[in-house]
Amino acid sequence: MKLNSVQVNYSLFLLAFFVTAKGNIIAIHSITMVFLLTVTLYFFVKRGFKVDKAFVWFSLVYLVILAAYFIKFGYLDFRTGLEYIKFFHAYILIKMIWQDFGRFLTKTVYVLAIISLPLYFLQLYDYQTMKLVIGIFERTVPLLDYRDEWYENLIIFTLNDNGMYRNSGFAWEPKGFGVFLCMALFFQLINNNFKLLDRRIFVYLAALVTTFSTASILVLFFAVLPFYIRNKKPIYGTASLIIFAPLAIIAFLNLDFLQAKVIDEFNTREKYTSYVDDTKFDGETRSLGRFGSFLVDYADVQKEPIFGYGNQSSKRTMLSANDVKLVRVNGFSDFMAKYGVVGVLFLFAALRFAFKRYEVFYNFSGGYWIIIGVLMISFASAILFTPIFLMLLFFPFVKLQIK
Repeated sequence: MKLNSVQVNYSLFLLAFFVTAKGNIIAIHSITMVFLLTVTLYFFVKRGFKVDKAFVWFSLVYLVILAAYFIKFGYLDFRTGLEYIKFFHAYILIKMIWQDFGRFLTKTVYVLAIISLPLYFLQLYDYQTMKLVIGIFERTVPLLDYRDEWYENLIIFTLNDNGMYRNSGFAWEPKGFGVFLCMALFFQLINNNFKLLDRRIFVYLAALVTTFSTASILVLFFAVLPFYIRNKKPIYGTASLIIFAPLAIIAFLNLDFLQAKVIDEFNTREKYTSYVDDTKFDGETRSLGRFGSFLVDYADVQKEPIFGYGNQSSKRTMLSANDVKLVRVNGFSDFMAKYGVVGVLFLFAALRFAFKRYEVFYNFSGGYWIIIGVLMISFASAILFTPIFLMLLFFPFVKLQIK
């Protein structure tokens, strides 16, 4: 069967989506990223697309910055090459599918969210049996084993013992699933002209509740909801604010995974940063938390404020811990430490130009609320270097040919 251009584009998007979900060993492997670029580049060239001058200039500037890293640190980490592969892939893919990005995203998340809900209730009913079913391939093929026995993934659904009562959907964890649902909410509101009475909106919200994700619920209340209100007539916007604002306040004050978790993590941030000098827990894995990650990364920013450290991660503070493996969860502060002030300015400018374009093409306003949502998401999760989010950053580099 011969696929048309839209079907090919959607297939390429699904591959990028699969890598962004980070649910299994294949999705996170560097070979998968190289394969993804190769396939996408084949169709890019076959259709006669050309690289825009803006991306050529970006590549030249990137090389200059790499030269600065080499002079400063005396070497370049091999991950630098893989990172450029991610950049190039995101650019050529968004150039091909920019008009369908939102439609592809909302459709994919909708289907996978529907699948997740009955599986989630089965998870609550009999967790151990579900682990056997979901982990059938990981247990059978040793090469597919990922994160040992406490974690199982079957592409469309994930189980992990740290979230036995939470819905991870197709993503690496409940928070990751919530990230996709929040982004789908933004784009579905654009697609349906900001109507709440929409079956996809209901499915997204139902799935979002089952994640019990602090970050995702906060994005819903403080980014998605204001975005919706901004694009309604004043009378509807005011009515929505009167209805939903008290609900948001009540939820934040009474649900432990909202107010209590945020306050506790903020108050214990110094405990997380103490892990950097910890030598008592040899071989253990320690999460630095959102605020702890920010503080550790900010210490690095102060040392290298202009261009950051790039991929020379062995020079960064968190690698000074002896045998303690530290896990950073703050994607924004990681970006800041990697690329310094220059990188942060690029991040803000790229997102702003991207959603300015979307505002024009799809006739809505308040794209800055989506940017706030993305930044809130990235503060809680390391997603800025994944294909779906990189496509947003490189959208402004595309010279659009509109008939």
